[in-house]
Amino acid sequence: MRNGTLRKVVELSPDARRAMEAILGRSLRDEEAVSVSVYKPAPTGTAREEIALRLRERIDKTARKGQGFPEMEIDAAIDEAADHVRHHPE
Repeated sequence: MRNGTLRKVVELSPDARRAMEAILGRSLRDEEAVSVSVYKPAPTGTAREEIALRLRERIDKTARKGQGFPEMEIDAAIDEAADHVRHHPE
């Protein structure tokens, strides 16, 4: 299932172009492109607070696992992991 698309304005049907112009509140130029993404917005209110609390609890749990290790070793492990990801994207 696709959640986004990118189209050149000149490729849009007249109805689609008018709809995009109505959403944007301005005319589109032929040399422009339109990108549309569909996503579920981030939670708000109580749900957001609960998620933030769970995230903080998870971060604290992970931090406790690192207690007792010299900070230089932790930094070296993070640097090594970041370097690996940069040079091995897949």
